[in-house]
Amino acid sequence: MNSNFIELLKPLLENEGVIQPGSNWHKLAGGRSNFVWQVGDKVCKLFKSNRASDLFPNNPNNEYYALKFLEGSLIAPKVVYFNKLSIGFVLVYNFIDGLVCEKPAEEIAKTLSRLHAIPPKNVLKNKRDSSSKSLLSQCSKLLIGASLDNLSLPSDPNIENSSDLSIIHGDPVPGNAILLRDGAVLIDWQCCAIGDGSEDIACALSPAMQYLYGKGDLNIEVQQRFLKAYSLKKNIERYHLLGHIYHFRIAAYCFWRAKNGENDYGEAFLKEKQYLDAKYN
Repeated sequence: MNSNFIELLKPLLENEGVIQPGSNWHKLAGGRSNFVWQVGDKVCKLFKSNRASDLFPNNPNNEYYALKFLEGSLIAPKVVYFNKLSIGFVLVYNFIDGLVCEKPAEEIAKTLSRLHAIPPKNVLKNKRDSSSKSLLSQCSKLLIGASLDNLSLPSDPNIENSSDLSIIHGDPVPGNAILLRDGAVLIDWQCCAIGDGSEDIACALSPAMQYLYGKGDLNIEVQQRFLKAYSLKKNIERYHLLGHIYHFRIAAYCFWRAKNGENDYGEAFLKEKQYLDAKYN
């Protein structure tokens, strides 16, 4: 399947001058949601149309708009090509030559601080509701038909949606952060939205996401260093208020994915549930 897509994309991108003729196509690690290759000094992403969910949408237009808006910020890579083809949306951006993060490093926290401090303007159309009522509704939908022992929906603390919204990455897991000398650059922006920065904090500090997209287990010291490096106190305060619901939602999401046949999400669910039991119960 990969080779078929390459045969279709290669002449088109070469004729457009996007990639150098004769460049090698190397499939990149990760790529759970889309097909991703390194092609010389570029990254080519072909979006899969069936990999979206409410929690982690797979929106090619949003990724393109976010990358264009953040151009020159050193928060995201520079996009060089975007188009809708018969086989799907294709996005090409400059390859970031650095180290892929293994844990939620302080550099990720600093990059997210910079991102969340930027006025979002009207870059993206979709806005996320981070009120406790909305978050719990999302959890309920993920658990429809589930019979789970010792996993009951949290009570509603009646916390309103944030009035201080920003662009959020939506999926700032270690595997989506590239470490450079001057900090971390975030890649894979297909889940981005206008929303509450505390949501990004919860995702970055999720044991389930660490299991799926990082290396090794999280520990308290790593989490504390991350929160200390993140500079927007209002978002940290909301994370502390909503953290138990955010992490419950990730557990519910992993359960839903495991129920649909993705076995590694079963282990991820257990990681998140253990964290919930230890911290909030």
